[in-house]
Amino acid sequence: MLSLFIYVIDSADRKRFEETGQELAELLDEEKLSGVPVLIFANKQDLLTAAPASEIAEGLNLHTIRDRVWQIQSCSALTGEGVQDGMNWLCKSVNAKKK
Repeated sequence: MLSLFIYVIDSADRKRFEETGQELAELLDEEKLSGVPVLIFANKQDLLTAAPASEIAEGLNLHTIRDRVWQIQSCSALTGEGVQDGMNWLCKSVNAKKK
């Protein structure tokens, strides 16, 4: 069975980055998700108040994830920008894991 994990964060809600990072870490500790590729969508990039993906990655401590591949993808659900790029990465990661 193939598994993947998509997590969406509100890039404009800086106050919740720490809390969101803790929630993500707890989810990634789940045995069922062990080694599963993770795509984090940094949503609402169309807003002027949105944090860049690099700042979000730092706030979520993504650099500490060592047991799986992960990608943070800037996107806007409103405009659709970045969504296809993220899904393309996920497809490549899942196919690489099958091999």
